[in-house]
Amino acid sequence: MGATHLEGRDVSRGSPSEPRGEKPSPDNPGELIPASVEGQARPFKRAGVAFANRFFFFLLVGLIWLVPAFADHRFVFAMVAWDVLVFLAWLLDVTRLPRPAQLKVCRSWLSPSALSVESKVRLTLVNASNSTVHAKLLDDLPHQLRFEPAQLQITARPRSEAEAQYSILPMTRGKANVGDVYVRYQSPMRIAERWAKVPVAQTVTTYPNLEEHDLCGCDRDHRRT
Repeated sequence: MGATHLEGRDVSRGSPSEPRGEKPSPDNPGELIPASVEGQARPFKRAGVAFANRFFFFLLVGLIWLVPAFADHRFVFAMVAWDVLVFLAWLLDVTRLPRPAQLKVCRSWLSPSALSVESKVRLTLVNASNSTVHAKLLDDLPHQLRFEPAQLQITARPRSEAEAQYSILPMTRGKANVGDVYVRYQSPMRIAERWAKVPVAQTVTTYPNLEEHDLCGCDRDHRRT
């Protein structure tokens, strides 16, 4: 599923935020705000599943059996049994994780992208499954907008949505290609995790500093009077 342009909460497909053939005016900053985009998650890579940190923690706990194993080798079998139990718990957690198709991500720009002006971007995670999702979102941004990747942690309850924001500080004018959003999410057990990719690539234009534009306009008007 490709990216879907949004106006607020209402979905409208293929409707640009600017009229064709018209150039946005700096006097109306609302026309300069990039369109919001929404996409449905897809499996990332063929497997798309991995071991979470808690899985390795439980394996380390099983090493406790090595201490008495020096005196009685039967404790080695206890350690193996523990590792098998942890792996079965991981398999159970994998089955409880929502499928990527049950997740959506929306990227919303809260203000225009202006040169040397800090602005906010909001990522909304929509969870259509019956399980709580603990997710880490990475937004693929070019260096023109942000020097380091935007990484957010979001917890979305069953059949609900949650959101978080990050900042951008554009350093060059012109068009910038914003990539997809990558999602790593876990269930409340936090033993297994899935990897997903949300296709929300778009082109964002960074304009001159609108505040400086207004100040220059005021200075010119003042000189004329």
